[in-house]
Amino acid sequence: MRTDWKYRLMLAFQMGVLYTLGIWAMDYFSGETRYSPEGLLVRGLFFGLSFGLVFPYIFNRLGGAVFSKIDAGIHPVLDPGEEIQREASATLFKGMEGVGGKLFLTNKKLIFKSHALNIQKGQTDIDYKTISGVEKREARKRGYPGIRVHTKAGREYQIVVEEAEDLIADLSKRIVG
Repeated sequence: MRTDWKYRLMLAFQMGVLYTLGIWAMDYFSGETRYSPEGLLVRGLFFGLSFGLVFPYIFNRLGGAVFSKIDAGIHPVLDPGEEIQREASATLFKGMEGVGGKLFLTNKKLIFKSHALNIQKGQTDIDYKTISGVEKREARKRGYPGIRVHTKAGREYQIVVEEAEDLIADLSKRIVG
C-alpha cells in the first residue's frame, strides 16, 4: 500500500522527535553530556528523514518486487472440480495480526491463503453458502480499502484488498440466499 506525503512527513517528524528525546534522556539520566543541543537536533532530523521518508521509499521500490515474488508462490488447496476465477493480494485480520497473502474467488468458495512471512499461516475457506452478507470495510485513519464478510454462523472476516467495490459486486452474485 502506498502512503501519502502528509503521512510520511508526519512520520518523519514523530520519528525524529522520539529519537531526539530518547538520546537526550540517555544523556540526562547517565549524568554525561555526549551531545550538544545542536548535535541532538541534527541527529533527530537525520533519523526522522531517514526513517520517515527514505526507508519507506526504498521499501516501496524494493518491497514491491519481493512481495510480488512471494505472491506468485501462493497456491490454495482446491477441492476436486474447483477452479480459481479471481485472485488478489490481500490482508486478513486474525485478532491483532494482519495476515498477508492472497484472496481467491473460486466457483465454490472464497479462499484466503497466507504467505510464509506471517506468524499465523494457513488457508481460510468460506463457502459461499455460509455467507450472509458482504460490505465495504470502514476506512480508518489510513484509509485502506477492504471488505467485511459476514457468515450465517455470526463470524466476521475483515479483509484489506484493492478494488473492494468490484469484489463486493462479484461476491454478491455468488452468495446463495
